[in-house]
Amino acid sequence: MKTSRVRVDVSWGRSTDTALLRRVVARGLGVDLEELVERRLCPACGAADHGRPSVRHQGVSAGWVSLSRHADVAVAAWSPDAAVGIDVDDVAAGVAWVRREARGKTDGSGITGADPTHVVTQSLSAPDGLVAALAVDAPAPWSITLT
Repeated sequence: MKTSRVRVDVSWGRSTDTALLRRVVARGLGVDLEELVERRLCPACGAADHGRPSVRHQGVSAGWVSLSRHADVAVAAWSPDAAVGIDVDDVAAGVAWVRREARGKTDGSGITGADPTHVVTQSLSAPDGLVAALAVDAPAPWSITLT
């Protein structure tokens, strides 16, 4: 049985870049940035000013997204195929921590929910002094594109 590759686009930027998440989705879909709407929803309290991000195009979900910031660095992930989570932190936090954070982001629970250990994680190259991980709720192989 042939397995299909899961597409994941990852983009690094500045923590002050409010359009980073929408930009990685716009590139992936081949649409203008202005066509996308980013929203947040906290699974714990239902607030819209924090929590898990989502991006919509023409009123429907534009796929799965995740965003992480640490100091002046940000990293965003998008997949049209599977839930994704991404995390970046300083080296002192450790690889195990960012992998756990990334896995929790795939279902929106972060570190407050049960650790979805079935989710596959992969360490990413990160700027000096930082560690990063990508989690995908799908078996490998993945097609990761850095944008």
